[in-house]
Amino acid sequence: MLPRLATRLAGLLDASAQLLADAPDRATLDVIVAHGEFRPAEDEAIGFWFARFLTLRDNLWTVIDAVRDRLGKPTRAGDGDEELRYFLVGYAAVCVLIRIDRALLSEVACDSLVQRKLNEAFPEYRIPARQYTTIFSAFVDQANVLTIRDGIHVARRHRQKLLGLQGDPDVGFIAERLDDLETALNPSKRSHFKRAWAYVSHKWRRRGVVSAERLFAKVLEGFGRAASEMVEMSNKQVTPAVVESIGAFLEPGDVIVTRHAKALTNLFFPGFWPHVALYVGTPGQREQAGISVEPERAARWVRDLCVLEARKDGVLLRPLRDTLTVDAFCVLRPMISKESIAVAVERAMQHEGKRYNFDFNFFTSDRIVCTELVYRAYDGLEGIEFQLRERAGRKTLSAEDLLDFALGGRSFTPAAIFGVADSADAVSYGEAVRPIVASSYRSSLPR
Repeated sequence: MLPRLATRLAGLLDASAQLLADAPDRATLDVIVAHGEFRPAEDEAIGFWFARFLTLRDNLWTVIDAVRDRLGKPTRAGDGDEELRYFLVGYAAVCVLIRIDRALLSEVACDSLVQRKLNEAFPEYRIPARQYTTIFSAFVDQANVLTIRDGIHVARRHRQKLLGLQGDPDVGFIAERLDDLETALNPSKRSHFKRAWAYVSHKWRRRGVVSAERLFAKVLEGFGRAASEMVEMSNKQVTPAVVESIGAFLEPGDVIVTRHAKALTNLFFPGFWPHVALYVGTPGQREQAGISVEPERAARWVRDLCVLEARKDGVLLRPLRDTLTVDAFCVLRPMISKESIAVAVERAMQHEGKRYNFDFNFFTSDRIVCTELVYRAYDGLEGIEFQLRERAGRKTLSAEDLLDFALGGRSFTPAAIFGVADSADAVSYGEAVRPIVASSYRSSLPR
């Protein structure tokens, strides 16, 4: 058992060094804090790093628990050296655990904005909410601190014996690095008091923020669900023939902007065009474009499911006929490389299955609103940068912000439209689309 634990710890030592080397640097974090938001690529990067952090942390605890279990059992006479070798493995694992926790708490989570992000759930990485607070709490827990101090005292009492293990075939590499490993430990009472006070401040600050956010979200969700039911779904202008026509035209990565002529949501979503969806393609188009997704998502992406759309029931794959049960639509086509479009679709599919974001908060990524799906798919690819606008205290991206972006010729172009002006009876394509799109909402009532 000991050789196996020592070998595992050796791998974790290497992994911890790489994790710390890959941690978000202060300059990058300062830019994010100055902007007051995580852009999609930044969100993905810190989520991926945090997933690695938590995986490493779990593996270190596995080693620590195994050592603790072994040392808790009765031993035979003369097994003192064996116990010391086990202790060295567990002690080293604790040192590494404290080192990465300290890096997270004092170097990465240096601002409340970053702390809030790390407290989010990251469903795509199977990370539950409140992980930052959980780690912070464990780091300053009085019982944990006292246990660590006891470990330090044991290591000091047996210092010479531990250092004498440098030639040991299993744990010698740990003994050789003992001084370096112990630099992560800080038994100072003053330092502990400062950390505990920081935790109390964080907890009370988050309590106020979370309470307000939950209340706001609850009210908006109730209103949003009720409003989304009040849509006239009969006698839609988009007919099956129109769906068939546009279906033959659509390509993976196309953005579909839609409108219901009669819907209560039109009253509080900005503009003439209120909603968007992302055409991700049929299974055949997915394979042809080289789009890669996890097996479980591929198992759901079958038959005629070719649109990824965030609605009140969540971010789901839907048939095109379902998305286009509307009165008008236009299609925005990305003008970037096929490789980047494939990446955009893969990024969007990471959000498949998430809940709908009724409070339109683009800061979080555990719930998604319709335009946020496009934002998180494309932002940062080949220079694309969507400008979020503040509305009702939230930085958001509306459907018409996307239209403005496309009309400005910035990486997207209007490619098709139906249901308004000259396209009232048939789908318009090509050069005719741009002026129809512009007049459809820029001449409507002020937003």
